[in-house]
Amino acid sequence: MIFEPLTADDLQLMHDQTLKILAETGAIVEGKEAREILLSAGCQDDGKRLRFPSKLVEECLTDPEKVTLYGVDENIVLPLTDSPRTYAHNFGSVSMLLDHKDDIIREALAEDLVAYIRISDMLPNLHMVVPSLRPTDLPEEIASLAMTAYALQNTVKPVDIGTASDTWEIRFLVRIASAVRGSLEKLIEKPMGTLSISPLSPLNFPADITDAIIESARTGLPITMLPCPTRGLTAPVTLAGGLVQQNAEQLAFITLARLVNRHTPLVYTCRLAAANMRSGCVSGRDPDLGFSGACVAQIARFYGLPSGVYGMDTGSAVPDIQSGYERALNALYPSMARATFVSGMGSLNAGLLASAEQLVIDNEIYGMVFHRQQGINVSEEAIGAEVIKAVMDGGNYLAQEHTRNYMRKGELFTGRLGNESPFEEWRSSGRQTIREEAKGKIDQILAEHPGIVVDTEISSKIMSLLEEAKEEKQN
Repeated sequence: MIFEPLTADDLQLMHDQTLKILAETGAIVEGKEAREILLSAGCQDDGKRLRFPSKLVEECLTDPEKVTLYGVDENIVLPLTDSPRTYAHNFGSVSMLLDHKDDIIREALAEDLVAYIRISDMLPNLHMVVPSLRPTDLPEEIASLAMTAYALQNTVKPVDIGTASDTWEIRFLVRIASAVRGSLEKLIEKPMGTLSISPLSPLNFPADITDAIIESARTGLPITMLPCPTRGLTAPVTLAGGLVQQNAEQLAFITLARLVNRHTPLVYTCRLAAANMRSGCVSGRDPDLGFSGACVAQIARFYGLPSGVYGMDTGSAVPDIQSGYERALNALYPSMARATFVSGMGSLNAGLLASAEQLVIDNEIYGMVFHRQQGINVSEEAIGAEVIKAVMDGGNYLAQEHTRNYMRKGELFTGRLGNESPFEEWRSSGRQTIREEAKGKIDQILAEHPGIVVDTEISSKIMSLLEEAKEEKQN
């Protein structure tokens, strides 16, 4: 049961228009090595941009590498290519936090990042940990590295290795991840996450970005291609136009990466958003956000690639009713379309604000969203005609083995948060709201988390690499 908003003709037209854009308009590509690689493969320099021959692009799309991620605990396995389900993860780097204890907005600290990762580690419907908080009490020049370093020490789950903007960050991120796995060779064999790189929209690949793509492709680790166009500002205002421009950015990225290393594993991940054309801001209130994610899931499958899309987002600055309906809607579309990854757990205010309360509530929302992702089991056993007869002959459903068996298989969704008691019972028990319940859950999770999950030697090596990186930057 997969929601597919695009027809086969739609997909082919979008692909053809993408090739036309790359062949006739081209992309801004900077960086000496990247230009040499692309020009030697047949791209043409028109003095402003590099134009990509359609034949070259289509050759680079053939036989994509399969992608599987593993947890810091290698027994946790997430097959991404042709995944039978959707996975969820939290969102990217933000420095502002809604403090669940004082209900104030403040700058995030390293201790908050550790707590956020440990909460993420314990939530069953969060499958890969992205180190969401960018602590302001750490040196800015190593903040991206520190986020990954803290994450890898405090969760057993797969971890996004990091978003890098240059080769220096790529090298240190790879060294940190390799320290956890034991070696680069073991990391390549069982990667716990991807390296994420974002070109600029529209169709702009600065030298630092192309160098990072080349460096990443040479490692052989999976790469998340992460363009972030905004409809009306850095992409056409139409949803179809935004999807096609973003696709052109993806295919240009794929071409460079696979010319460097034919076996580069790639994840088609997009963050297409829309601007409020009155204010110019990206508010998170866009109901097309989840729908565009559903389209991206389908486009990625067209190329045989796993996908990563926006899921939960909201314009609200607190976990309220607005946040609930906006994020639930935006999570539902891409999940129904079987996107490989849906993002956004724990984010507020269009991704400008992090909230541990919202993170815990989102785990509940995704539990509901994922409950029927596999569809409905229509079989003689599931229908249970004999059970109906037994009850009609004088039994009851509670006593039936059929009921017990299917309850154990998860036939009914059983939530962990929220009220279902009658009003008077809820009122007499203290009128606890879902926010208050989530706050209590946070404290419980942090009390139960075992702490640093890697051994002391690995933890020490990770922190030594951070010190080495800081000294390099300062010197």
